[in-house]
Amino acid sequence: MNINKNLLREKIFYFVLLSYVAFLPFSEALVSIAAGMLLLQAIVLKSWKHPSVLKGNFLTLIKISSIFVVYLIGTTLTKDISFAFYELRKVVFWIIIPVSFFISPRLTFNRFLNVLTFFCLAVFVASIIATIKLVFKEYFLITGFRDITMVSHIRYSFQIVLSIIIAIYFLVSGGNKLQFIHNKTVIVFFLIWMTSFLVILKSITGLFAFFGTAFILLILLITRLKNIKTKIILGFLLILFVLSPIYYVNKVWNDFYNLEKLSPQKTEKFTPLGNPYFFDFLSLEKENGHWVKAYICETEIRNGWNKLSEIKYDSIDANGYAISNTLIRYLTSKGLRKDDSGVSKLSERDVKAIENGIANYIYVDKSFSIYPRIYETIWEFDRYIETGNPNFQSFSQRIEYIKASFQLIKKNFWFGFGTGNWKIKYDEIYQEMNSKLLPENRGPSHNQYLNYFVKFGFLGFIYIFSMLIIPVFREGHKKNLIFWLFLVSMAIANFGDANFETHMGLSFFCFFYCFFLWNTPKEIRAFRF
Repeated sequence: MNINKNLLREKIFYFVLLSYVAFLPFSEALVSIAAGMLLLQAIVLKSWKHPSVLKGNFLTLIKISSIFVVYLIGTTLTKDISFAFYELRKVVFWIIIPVSFFISPRLTFNRFLNVLTFFCLAVFVASIIATIKLVFKEYFLITGFRDITMVSHIRYSFQIVLSIIIAIYFLVSGGNKLQFIHNKTVIVFFLIWMTSFLVILKSITGLFAFFGTAFILLILLITRLKNIKTKIILGFLLILFVLSPIYYVNKVWNDFYNLEKLSPQKTEKFTPLGNPYFFDFLSLEKENGHWVKAYICETEIRNGWNKLSEIKYDSIDANGYAISNTLIRYLTSKGLRKDDSGVSKLSERDVKAIENGIANYIYVDKSFSIYPRIYETIWEFDRYIETGNPNFQSFSQRIEYIKASFQLIKKNFWFGFGTGNWKIKYDEIYQEMNSKLLPENRGPSHNQYLNYFVKFGFLGFIYIFSMLIIPVFREGHKKNLIFWLFLVSMAIANFGDANFETHMGLSFFCFFYCFFLWNTPKEIRAFRF
């Protein structure tokens, strides 16, 4: 009877894990349900004593779960108790998932690999669905790459990075017992596709995590492999990994800042139809190396546009901005003059893009490339430097958030401001900074390290990350490469966003942290390339 109970308990735990990883790329709500199921099966079936449940290491569980206690202690400083409870609800995964894993059975080697396999398949299916939505974006009414995924595109990018790490393990270790996963051709295809899709997804944070993790992996390989030829090849690959992004970003930068020269004495003053051009030689606004406030004949572009589109020149586009501004920027991006002749060169596709609020043709012609995302960041930085206005610009707003975070850290370095206070404290500091950020755009730093520093000070910051790193060593994962690469990828990703304070970011991290911590088989803990 006990044997049957043991088998049933293992199966229930195993299928809940499969459900959890299957939901991760698709639904925040389903992940919450899966987390509840994980805790429920652990508590309800705890009385079915199982030989594989650890008897010791309870202190490890206390360490991890104490991160939630830090938030709880932080509420003693709060001035907004309702918001403090909201924050506590967001980070309750620090309790739910570690407890669930700790009192559940340990997986067999094959089931461990099957959970990883199922996760990779779920991530792959989600990427196919997202690609279909991107290709047929007009049908799905999608206006930006951020809308193609079913969960946050940033959080999904971390799932892609982990799936790539897992696939590399399968490739070099001989893979899973499942025959199609054991096929190296399938794994190589998966790696190529998921790496390509990560570029298509355009998550800068995800790409940084990918390149940073790959960089660390290549260094490890170079130091550990003995074959000189292989070391040389990997060395060239490492250099390529460093130089390629730098070269590509530099190319986009030069395309943006390689400006046409305008001289008030030498510019043409009239359009081919004989109407005067308008120039603002003091304006520094630019698109693709062309000046926005140059060669404008508003009468001609108004008449020309109104013949092409039902959304008139003096109306607004799909993003809520004036069609006139979007049209002028779009024409500039194509190197066209803002007159009747320029408007007549717009294709039907261009017209639709302008109506949808797209102000540069590269967002249409290079939608599958990372080029537009880098360009957008450079454009936002340029506008921020020139105007000091960061509003409605992701990169520029992040700069303001970081500035405000450092100011707050200076005010309370050791202990921080506690749980639930960030809205109040950031509003105060933005006022002190005379920031141009509108109230609705104000927020905390998109950086997990700065967020912890602001909330819990230096002492809380050190404590939280100590409670995450110490268990890795105490549980015997010093050589668990797949676990360490996962941790490295998230450590890098946390520079670009406060992932541990978002539902999908924390539920993803907590799950795989505990999964690797308590279920990684001995064969993988000491795996060597």
